[in-house]
Amino acid sequence: MNPLSWLETHRGRYSVVRWLFPRLLAGIYLIAFVSWGVQYDGLVGENGILPAKNLLENVHAFEEREQKTLFWQFPGVFQWHYSDAFAHGCLIACGILCMLVMAGVAQGPLLALLWFGYLSFATTGDIFMGYQWDALLLEAGFLALFVAPWRLWSFRGITEPPRGSIFLLHWLLFRLMFLSGYVKIGGGDLPWENMTALLYHYETQPLPNGWSWFAHHWPREFHVASCWFMYGIELGLPFAIFLGRWGRLAAALGFLGLMAMISATGNYNFFTCLTAALALTLLDDRWWPKFVRRWLRIDAEAPRPAWYRWTQWPALTAVLPVMLCTLLAADSFLAGRIRGFKPVLPSAWHEALDAPIGRTRSFNAYGLFQDMTEERPEILLEVSDDGILFLPLDFKYKPGDPKIAPRFIAPHQPRLDWQMWFAALYPGFDPQ
Repeated sequence: MNPLSWLETHRGRYSVVRWLFPRLLAGIYLIAFVSWGVQYDGLVGENGILPAKNLLENVHAFEEREQKTLFWQFPGVFQWHYSDAFAHGCLIACGILCMLVMAGVAQGPLLALLWFGYLSFATTGDIFMGYQWDALLLEAGFLALFVAPWRLWSFRGITEPPRGSIFLLHWLLFRLMFLSGYVKIGGGDLPWENMTALLYHYETQPLPNGWSWFAHHWPREFHVASCWFMYGIELGLPFAIFLGRWGRLAAALGFLGLMAMISATGNYNFFTCLTAALALTLLDDRWWPKFVRRWLRIDAEAPRPAWYRWTQWPALTAVLPVMLCTLLAADSFLAGRIRGFKPVLPSAWHEALDAPIGRTRSFNAYGLFQDMTEERPEILLEVSDDGILFLPLDFKYKPGDPKIAPRFIAPHQPRLDWQMWFAALYPGFDPQ
């Protein structure tokens, strides 16, 4: 029996994806590292809001006291050494690695280093690196290790990737989109249930852009229709991923269209770029123009070499463990978000996932925009030199003065500005 027969729905060839996806991912990594780097000192530097140094000192003190390592609870390079200068050096090094991957140099090994580098910053970034798109980038980066070529130089003449690696990317995209729709319709949020959520979304989202005002003033009927359209994409099209190449084409176009609308009406950092990159992995070689395949020296009809079957095993053996870990994550995640949902899998399995596998943040569940806020509270900060005259402190990106239009800032994510949105919604929340 052919061990790959259960992946027959993914029998198309994806050599173009193998060339394109690692480069797109490296570009997104570069955006994320640069965005984090320009905010690093103020957020988690030694004189920042939540210094990473304090967190690491507490970890090391516990290790010395208990004579046990916490590396698997706080994985990353900063467990071995930390200073602000070292952190900035790591950011610069990661930026260089991103450019090398985009040039086709040692993509597999360098993507592994980028994954570990981003995990290191996510581990010490506290609440500022706790967003779902940070987890999505880590998971996509981990799965890319099975897709990318593991050779010194990869530019043209790319060979076909292991079929299991493509399946894992599609499984990630399925979970991202379907669960994001499922938590909206099953989470008990009234605006999502009565299809009025988009009447508020453009005005109350964390960081609107210059077009959000126009979107907010579209007719009510348009917002309701858009909500139905979104549910169709998030709850219906994910299943098309497993319905052959025409189904995957429909899913890719739907997901790309949704990401385009999200990007046009709000600032969502690198999330839309990353989701679009994942959507492009749905397109097998025959969907790409002939000039692209010719330039990359890819023949979609050429017979597979005899050694192709042996390249399948690393990714194939990873499929079931990855699926099990992500199903465990979804089981736990949905139990806290869906009315009446109780964990299906044993609690011991969940505990095994959390330590140490869960700490890698590479086996996740997703549920974006589950609750729709109907109002926009804002925190006003004032500063004074003399304690008598106080002046408002304006944030660079967060909405403040209603006379000033919000800016287009994606794919950059100003994390303090974003976190202030949460602080206004939950005034009693103490991140410490």
